[in-house]
Amino acid sequence: MSSFVSLVQNEQMKIYSRVRTWIMLGILALTVILYAVMFKYVMESGMNSALSFMSMTAGLSFLVFVFSVIVAGDSVASEFTWGTIKLLLIRPATRAKILAAKYVSVVLFLITALVTLFVFSYFVGLLVFGMGGAAGDAGAFPRIVQAYGLKFVDLLMFVTLAFMISTVFRSSSLAIGLSIFLMFTANGVVLMLAGLKYSWVKYTLFANTDLSPYLLGDAPLVKGMTLGFSITMLVLYWIVMYGISWLLFTKRDVAG
Repeated sequence: MSSFVSLVQNEQMKIYSRVRTWIMLGILALTVILYAVMFKYVMESGMNSALSFMSMTAGLSFLVFVFSVIVAGDSVASEFTWGTIKLLLIRPATRAKILAAKYVSVVLFLITALVTLFVFSYFVGLLVFGMGGAAGDAGAFPRIVQAYGLKFVDLLMFVTLAFMISTVFRSSSLAIGLSIFLMFTANGVVLMLAGLKYSWVKYTLFANTDLSPYLLGDAPLVKGMTLGFSITMLVLYWIVMYGISWLLFTKRDVAG
């Protein structure tokens, strides 16, 4: 167990030793500040509470997605690009542990970015808007936490997809580009297919990543879909994606 923790720590050091990582987190923080200034002084939106500002900035999770996909897509592929994979495999740890450590590190970065967005939005909102009327809404904060939790599930699946593509094709550009493309186009395609009454669309990954309709009481995308069904599909897709990554990383001649 201690060896696995050491591997994760090593991967974390790789992520945070890069200037790119701090630039991405800085962009995230700067965007939150710009949003606060815009809604306070430019748009005159009438926003008057930190919690309402936090609810709005949850939409900035698309930046968390882009940055996390960049880290995930680069995680395995960069080892081949820079030729460091051979040095990595010299370590006594098994390939399975090395891959798991990389994946855990990517997920930790995703969590870190989401927490950064959550916490920074609160303090910026508190500084610019104050607590306001939303302070009396006991349900506001739990709803915001729920929204971030649902975003995490959605983003986790796309990050796992990017990680799989990076492992399979050893190409960070393909992993990043394809994942971002799918993130911004898949929902439209799924809605179109659902509108055309193709019931099989409910078995696709992208029809199940957004769990918010179930918790908000909205109608499911396709008749017969339930929260349990979508969670089951997500678990199955996760197993398949990580399983493919594990199979190719551990069995293929990665040092070649």
